[in-house]
Amino acid sequence: MYLFTDQDFAEGFWVYSKILYWVLGVNILFAYGYRGVFKEEDFLIVLKRVILIAFIFTVLFFLTGYIKEDYNIAAYLVLFMYPLLLYNSDAFKFNKFFIILSAFSIFITLKRGAILAFTVSSLVYYFGYLKSNFSIKKLVSGFIIITSISLIGLTSLEFEDSNVEERFNENQFDPNNEKAGSGRVGLYMDLYDGWYYSDNLIFGFGNQEDSRRIVGRRTHAHSDIFGFLYNYGLVGITLILLLYIKIIKFYFYYRKYDKENSAIIISLFFILVLVNFYSGLFRTTNVVYFFSILPYLQLKVLYKQKQQQVMAWQKK
Repeated sequence: MYLFTDQDFAEGFWVYSKILYWVLGVNILFAYGYRGVFKEEDFLIVLKRVILIAFIFTVLFFLTGYIKEDYNIAAYLVLFMYPLLLYNSDAFKFNKFFIILSAFSIFITLKRGAILAFTVSSLVYYFGYLKSNFSIKKLVSGFIIITSISLIGLTSLEFEDSNVEERFNENQFDPNNEKAGSGRVGLYMDLYDGWYYSDNLIFGFGNQEDSRRIVGRRTHAHSDIFGFLYNYGLVGITLILLLYIKIIKFYFYYRKYDKENSAIIISLFFILVLVNFYSGLFRTTNVVYFFSILPYLQLKVLYKQKQQQVMAWQKK
């Protein structure tokens, strides 16, 4: 419905097609996994190769100086692959090499949002996993990885010393400073005020209208929360909240069948909420990597349900 409210239908359809791409992609992963055509192990191989390529090009960008012009590089792409990689790490017991590569590829960019989401998700997964399945071996293994990630972060700050002051000074984190967060605070306030003091509280201003507020300049909200609020009003925020509720319900559902690994859903949820707030992820095809873990978790539930049914039948 909102697609027809876009001033440029072709552009609006292009944005919509990217959303449709990752939604269908996640469902296709489930279908392929269910039929055994393309299993979780196969997709994990793809992720590892992409992470390796992202790491190589991040190093090249850093060494050549291009990182100053395009410091984002593949930070969010690697972040979106992280939940499935974490899930297959067994509390950092496996895939240490690729976790370290992921950390370096994110930290060296000084992309604050990606760094925060990566760090929070790692800690949430680590402590959540230990709470459900504590062992000294996993405690030590995870501690080593967490420490390594911290060292990578500190080393990255040393490498990028000239840019650290600009991106991490206290003014960048002052909510009263409109230029904080590379201008995000001011942008968010303008979007919120524009929505709140309008007659479009319920349905918003229309598709992509957040980028057309300033004549001659196209600047999107850099936030799913404020972008959806401005473009789609309370309807848009409701859709995001429904997604959050769906994931939380899936967490409690999945926990019944696999308590040990259920913390990965909370880890994914934290990344989702954080990136939704200060960056935005729904408009990129890379999200198929982020949500790819959900179909494989669902398949695991189905597999365990079948096992239970077989065992119940054998008892009869």
